[in-house]
Amino acid sequence: MKKLLFLFLGLSILGVSACRKVTEQYYTTPNQTVYYSVSNSSWTTADGGYTYAASLSFLQGDTYQNKYDGVLVYVSYDNGTTYIAVPQTYNGLTYSFSATNQKVIIEVQSSDFNSKISNPGVLSVKLVLIPSKG
Repeated sequence: MKKLLFLFLGLSILGVSACRKVTEQYYTTPNQTVYYSVSNSSWTTADGGYTYAASLSFLQGDTYQNKYDGVLVYVSYDNGTTYIAVPQTYNGLTYSFSATNQKVIIEVQSSDFNSKISNPGVLSVKLVLIPSKG
């Protein structure tokens, strides 16, 4: 009986010590952050002052970036001290954005969508481009 116990114990030790830890190697592509400054004259309106839009150039012709990767937009009225995420409603204004292969368009409207607003003024914008394994 003891011989059988020692044999089983010996095989158990060999079996456990033969295991090796398998670790996966992952490569993470870092994101890219791009800063813009939108001036008073950059804002345009096509509906008489209900909506203002500003266009930011965006990786010309890079269809992969727009189709598969992520784009985050943040805006700041205090030169980049505090950023708010877009889309967002802040101080009675609604911020939204759209991205194409050539540009990012930021739109600002009244939060009730029925009131005229004044030119949004100088705005700092931060774009975070997040690559994705497509």
